[in-house]
Amino acid sequence: MNFAKRNKSIVDFLFILTLFGAFAITALFVVLFGARIYESTVNNMNSNYEKRTAMSYVTEKMRSHDYTGGAQVDETGSTLKLYQNTGDKRYVTYLFVDDGYLKEFTADEDYDFDYKAGTQILAINDFSVRKENDSLYRFDITDTNGEKTEFFVTLYSGTDGEADD
Repeated sequence: MNFAKRNKSIVDFLFILTLFGAFAITALFVVLFGARIYESTVNNMNSNYEKRTAMSYVTEKMRSHDYTGGAQVDETGSTLKLYQNTGDKRYVTYLFVDDGYLKEFTADEDYDFDYKAGTQILAINDFSVRKENDSLYRFDITDTNGEKTEFFVTLYSGTDGEADD
């Protein structure tokens, strides 16, 4: 009789141990699955942040130079030049990508532009701009994940590519 009671205790113990093992494995899979979802969500949020911030920044810079001759694209299409007059001086703000960052550099118009200069704005891989017509500009931005975003900015002043004096 003692033997039958002992078998029942071993079966109960093995059942509880198996149940605990199944729970532990299920919990591990849930945690791993949740970590993967979290990582994907963070990557998507970072990518969206990079894209939206770059788009907003470039759009606002273009809007602040929305006057005849306020914006110009360089020959390569990799640099946007934004002109402004202050007193008797004329300044150019360059927007470009160098070493994986969107950069901005403002200098006197006569200054020799250097791609190594400038303030880092945002980490992106590529930036290009093309003037579609007198007032429409097309921008292509590639974020750090390699995702390309295309957007357009319209200037309402009707730029002609030359800055006013």
